[in-house]
Amino acid sequence: MILSSFTSSLLAAFLCITPIVAAGDFKVGVAQVDITPTNGTPMAGYYKFRAVGGVLDPIFAKTIVVEQDGARAALIVLDLVGTTRPLVAEARKLIEEQCQIPAERVMISATHTHTGPQLPRGSMMDEITKVNSPPGVQYVSTLPGLIAKSVQEALANLKPAKASATIGKADGISFNRRVIGKDGKCIWQPRKIDLAVERPAGPVDPDLGLLVFDSIEPHQSPIAAYANFAMHPTSVGGGLRISADYPGVLTKLLRERHGAEMISVFANGCCGNINHTDYLSGNPQRNTLQLGTALADVATQSWPSLQPMKTSAPRARSITVKLQRRAVTDAELAKAKDVANRMFTENLGTVPMAEAVCILETIAKQDVPLEAEVQVIAFSDDLAIVALPGEIFVELGLAIKAASPFKRTFIAELANGSVGYVPNREAYPQGNYEVVSARGAEGSGERLVEEAVKLLKELAKP
Repeated sequence: MILSSFTSSLLAAFLCITPIVAAGDFKVGVAQVDITPTNGTPMAGYYKFRAVGGVLDPIFAKTIVVEQDGARAALIVLDLVGTTRPLVAEARKLIEEQCQIPAERVMISATHTHTGPQLPRGSMMDEITKVNSPPGVQYVSTLPGLIAKSVQEALANLKPAKASATIGKADGISFNRRVIGKDGKCIWQPRKIDLAVERPAGPVDPDLGLLVFDSIEPHQSPIAAYANFAMHPTSVGGGLRISADYPGVLTKLLRERHGAEMISVFANGCCGNINHTDYLSGNPQRNTLQLGTALADVATQSWPSLQPMKTSAPRARSITVKLQRRAVTDAELAKAKDVANRMFTENLGTVPMAEAVCILETIAKQDVPLEAEVQVIAFSDDLAIVALPGEIFVELGLAIKAASPFKRTFIAELANGSVGYVPNREAYPQGNYEVVSARGAEGSGERLVEEAVKLLKELAKP
């Protein structure tokens, strides 16, 4: 039977009506909606056009809704390379209208899979990836509605729940992909290094955060698990088939091991300079299955250490920060224009193309503020989740965690939009890929840290 648009609207509203429960009850609902694109849709992750040619594994919009004392918050994670401000704004608008969850309490992040569909970025990348072709436009136009649908379905599934959390240590799985050579400059993504004269440019974050929601009814499968770890999902490579990369393997294994009715969600941490290539030992690069399994093993080992949390009505803070754009010299602009003129006919390499795209975008938008939303959501005094809009260097994430007043702090990057790479201050003079493609000026990352810590302290106040 085909429903009229009026009937469909009534049905959507009905799905967002939740049962009346006693004041103070903590409830959780979870859902996932398939967002796998059709063949021919432009793919993301690389500085070239690739059209979807098949599916290794499907990708989803996954939502966890928490509610207490009539207040709700939604944690949404997309199996996409990133998020954009227009996408987030439209999805939040639908969610606020249909489900009465304020935009401030809607967090939309991406796993950063490099084998997902491309989103418009308002730069030369749109031309390179052909995202504005009919298949690309068609796909992007459906996303806000699908995201809102995942929230509707999660609300329809709300049930009394309890929350617990822990942090496992996933040592030896991730690596800082920037290495400092003997000349003090950055070597990007080496396969093997000589520790006598070379060293990692920075640390990793080995923490695997685990937030689990269980039914208050005994002997029930967990309702949902929210995992948080910092590492680029680039293990599938540059093929033409859609995949959620290692987060897809991890979430699938958690569901198989800990509850068939559970939906497992993965939010990527501050992984702007973190990869999975083991250049210390020079061992062959691990594949998607191995990476996802290794992280699932850490989560399973950590599961018995989950500690119950005292929940409260969800609360949130959000601020939009105006960052200074990077400076561009005349020589850099001339070089960028030359690269742009040749990039469609020559194989110039990732770094020169990334730099050219960034410089030309910076010049085109020099009068447009570089806006970055920082958001924090908490529903317990034990744990807070921070959302940052970009590929954030791990040092910045570690700084937020160290200064946070919460016992545990998870960070979801590429959330609520993206300003591209956000290096720490020390990385700028070292140069190379992430620095030359950074939209923000030196110190932008530290500004985001400052604002995030400020919001965390506000939420932690009694």
